[in-house]
Amino acid sequence: MSLKEWERDVINRQRNIVFPDTALNQGRFYRNIASGRAVFGRGQKVGLLLLVLYFLAIALMALASFIDDLLEEGSRRNPDSLIYFAYLSGTFCFWLFVGLRGLIPERPKRKRLTGYRRSTKS
Repeated sequence: MSLKEWERDVINRQRNIVFPDTALNQGRFYRNIASGRAVFGRGQKVGLLLLVLYFLAIALMALASFIDDLLEEGSRRNPDSLIYFAYLSGTFCFWLFVGLRGLIPERPKRKRLTGYRRSTKS
């Protein structure tokens, strides 16, 4: 790293602008996981699995609340329970997708041979 690149890096890290850098880092984080090409260690895989299980538990609690509201007799039904259930189910589906892409690595694609093969005999 040259002196000029190092100085530019130091200046960029010392900027007093938080939001754009945070948004860029978060976007890079999700993009890297969802690409399927990221390589995770055992601890990172366990953490990602725990995150998916956490959102699964929340989605299941929202489902239980929604079913309870459907089965409840009387006029005390909560109309927002369907909205909560849909939102939390969508969040779970997002984390399930990200978790599966992160936990199950993408298989390398086989290179297709193009053109004619040459024989070794002349």
